[in-house]
Amino acid sequence: IIFILLALFEPNLILIGTYFLLIPYLVLSKRIEALKYLILSSIISLIWLIFANDLYGYNKEMVLFLGFNSFPLFAWALGLFSIYMMYAHWYYILKTRIFIFKFIFFCIIYWILLLSAETIGYHVLNIKNLTTSMYLGLPICDCIHAPVWMQITYLLLGPVYMIISYIIGLKNPNYEEIEN
Repeated sequence: IIFILLALFEPNLILIGTYFLLIPYLVLSKRIEALKYLILSSIISLIWLIFANDLYGYNKEMVLFLGFNSFPLFAWALGLFSIYMMYAHWYYILKTRIFIFKFIFFCIIYWILLLSAETIGYHVLNIKNLTTSMYLGLPICDCIHAPVWMQITYLLLGPVYMIISYIIGLKNPNYEEIEN
C-alpha cells in the first residue's frame, strides 16, 4: 500500500504520515515491544543522516524535518522497522536458538527487500537522488546510485540494526517463548 501511495502522492509526506500514524497504532494495539524496535530504527536512521544528510538531494521536493531530508530519515526508520517485523513473523520457522542462523536469515530478508525497494523506487516511482546520481548503481538492479562506501553502508545498516537489537536484548514481539 505504501508503494502505491508513494506513486500517487508526495513521497516524503506519505512516509512522515505513515511514521506518525504507526506510533499510536503500536501503543493502542499494546505492541510496546514493537515500539522499541521503531525507536531503535529511528535512532539508527538519525545517526545515518547526521553523516549522510548532505548526500541526499532528490528530483522531487522533499520536506526538511529538524534540518534533515525527511525522505531518507523516515524511509530508513520505517524500512528497518518493517523488515524486522517481517522477520519477527517468520521467526518461528527457524526453531533455533543459534544467533548466526537467525542473523543470516534476517540478512537475506533485509538484502532482498532493500534491493527490491531501491529498484522500485528508482525505476518505477522515479525517486532519484540527484546528489549522488553520477555514481554507478549496483550491478543487475541498477539501484543505490551512490559512492561505494555509501552502498556498503546501505547493505550493512540492516545487519547492524539486528545486532544492536540482539545486544540490547529487545524481545521478539511475536514469539517471546522461543527467544533466547
